[in-house]
Amino acid sequence: MADSPVIARLRARLAMQIQAPLAVSAGPQQHVFDEESAAYAEIEVRRDDDFAIVIVIGGLPSEQFVVEVWHRHVREVWLVDPSDEAVYVARADELPRRFDRGQTVRSPELPGVAIAVDALFALAS
Repeated sequence: MADSPVIARLRARLAMQIQAPLAVSAGPQQHVFDEESAAYAEIEVRRDDDFAIVIVIGGLPSEQFVVEVWHRHVREVWLVDPSDEAVYVARADELPRRFDRGQTVRSPELPGVAIAVDALFALAS
């Protein structure tokens, strides 16, 4: 399944900025953690076998349940909301932050990475 344009742009920007030991997934992935717990990620950034962050499509508060499921396995979840042209960063035990056009997303989980929200929602030329 092909990425949406915004996810494709985000994956490309992450791949250009992230260095080993971190790695960006090549595509989306469904994870089944146990009989009662599963979650889907558009993009995963991993440090070896551990998740550094996961990225899903959606916004808050509508996707709060998805964030709670992921927080059992990863400290930070990014939600990309194409309709509001925003990125939410939900870190475990912290209030989520919303990044809008004109802002840049940075994370302590991804040292040196800076993602301009404008670049994700750029119109095709």
